[in-house]
Amino acid sequence: MQGWSGRIFVVGAGSMAEAFIRGIIERRAVDAERIQVVNRHRSERINLLQELYGVQAAAGLSAAAAADLIVLAVKPADVAGVLRSLSPYLDGQPILSFAAGVTLSHLSDLVERKSPVIRTMPNIPVAVLAGATAVSFAAEVQSADRELVRFLLEQVGKVVEVPEHLMDAATAFSGSGPGFVCYFLEAMENAAVDLGFAPEMARELLLQTVIGTAKTLGEWGLSPRELRERVTSPGGTTHAGISMLQAGNMEGVVKKALRAAKNRSQEMGQQLAANSEA
Repeated sequence: MQGWSGRIFVVGAGSMAEAFIRGIIERRAVDAERIQVVNRHRSERINLLQELYGVQAAAGLSAAAAADLIVLAVKPADVAGVLRSLSPYLDGQPILSFAAGVTLSHLSDLVERKSPVIRTMPNIPVAVLAGATAVSFAAEVQSADRELVRFLLEQVGKVVEVPEHLMDAATAFSGSGPGFVCYFLEAMENAAVDLGFAPEMARELLLQTVIGTAKTLGEWGLSPRELRERVTSPGGTTHAGISMLQAGNMEGVVKKALRAAKNRSQEMGQQLAANSEA
């Protein structure tokens, strides 16, 4: 599907919109002139995207009528207003939403079921084209459109299709995951400084350790547990450190953190739905 010739209409010009646009243009999935962008506020963002990537500025939401795919890259609280305004210009174009917590059924209701909808949960590494994106498709989305959306999302990282009932968990696991990983790395860095390292030196070693570990897991096809067991000799240094993590119930704390994030994602979705109906 290299060089798809369809037309994309992007609503929003923030960091997620930019990451998506950058990925599909840099990897030549879509020509820049076939992408139109509109933003309700901050016109300077549109100017920047035009300058950096060569996309076109749309005159308004009415330009969506000529699109083959609509990308919704706005804040969750803005979704209802944007989709209601878009509704007159919809005639079956698939809508790809990046809005956290907004369910497929709510998206469909907002567009009066004029277009099939797709829900995604990307994470922050999409900004460097190395993200993880969970995606759920409404039943009405045609197979060709499913293939197209997966292809486009793959330009900014790994894509995993999940049933929608797992999307809140995906939000906690991969969406919030970089924050959890960074919190652990922050603790590692601080501990290294306590051991005598300069912060810059500690961070350099730490980042390469993380990058190398992830690459080893991927290339060797191992689970985290399998690799951990390979590097953990009985009575050795890794064993000593992991024993302390186990004594502190690290696994239990992580489970609680993910469940708290999942529950919050559900609450946010319910609040958004309630607010849009009020």
